[in-house]
Amino acid sequence: MRGVASDVDTERVSPNGYRYRKLESGKWELVHRLVAEETLGRPLHENEYATFADGDKTNLAPDNIIVRLRGRTSLRRRLAQVEARITELEGIRDDLKARLEAQEILGSTNV
Repeated sequence: MRGVASDVDTERVSPNGYRYRKLESGKWELVHRLVAEETLGRPLHENEYATFADGDKTNLAPDNIIVRLRGRTSLRRRLAQVEARITELEGIRDDLKARLEAQEILGSTNV
């Protein structure tokens, strides 16, 4: 809680659902990151991050925590953005085709 010192190993859940643990250093660390480091037996590298295999932030089982490279995520994100844009453009195309067909059926010359 803000304004009150928390004991070491105290855990809290942030509004976005991630669980944090207070370390001896006074720093709050993501618990799933700590689980990943314990499983690996080493700290995560700067280009690595921990995430949830099943997407469930409450599932802190070691086999649900996976480590990924940061650069690969940006490629996945970019691909998802491109695919979303393609879907959006296909919807616009289909709408235009339907409107064009409706105009042709009505004999309109305003194309």
